[in-house]
Amino acid sequence: MKKFLHFIAAAMIAIPMLAAAHGPSRQLVEEKIFIKAAPDKVWAMVKDFGGLHKWHPAVASTELKDEKTRVLTLASEGNPTITEELENFDDEKMTFVYKINDMSVVKTITFNSVDTPYYTLPVANYKSWFSVKAVDGGSEVKWKGKFYRSFMSNPPVPEGQSDQDAVDTIKAVYTSGLDNLKIIMEK
Repeated sequence: MKKFLHFIAAAMIAIPMLAAAHGPSRQLVEEKIFIKAAPDKVWAMVKDFGGLHKWHPAVASTELKDEKTRVLTLASEGNPTITEELENFDDEKMTFVYKINDMSVVKTITFNSVDTPYYTLPVANYKSWFSVKAVDGGSEVKWKGKFYRSFMSNPPVPEGQSDQDAVDTIKAVYTSGLDNLKIIMEK
């Protein structure tokens, strides 16, 4: 019995340490907005994979490389870019899925004696789902993303590269875009 209690005590100490040592965990952000406009009108605006700059205030321009690849140039210092790939598109269901393939490095710092890049967004392995559906005489637009923070090593984490930083950044991207889409669609 004494050995068993020692085992339990050791496990209670080791398990939290193992949980913290696994690196980043997958994060989820989901934002929805109601727009007083017909779903087909809203869908006509957002389904244009080469037209994100028409309704998202953070995007200066969108360049289509081919039918499924776009390069976003952001309206921020240095005009960083994000390359995204369309994975699935369903015009009838008014949904599409895309992922980030590449991003600009906006700066590099030395952290724990290692050069650490800061990307356009502090995320890695990012995948997103976008949908429009009819609700209460208008449209519900939902934008959901799953991702990891870009700093994939174990803690400590450089400033601006934590799980919470990644979540806050993506939440801000979604809400600013959806809020502006609502303004444009309800004019």
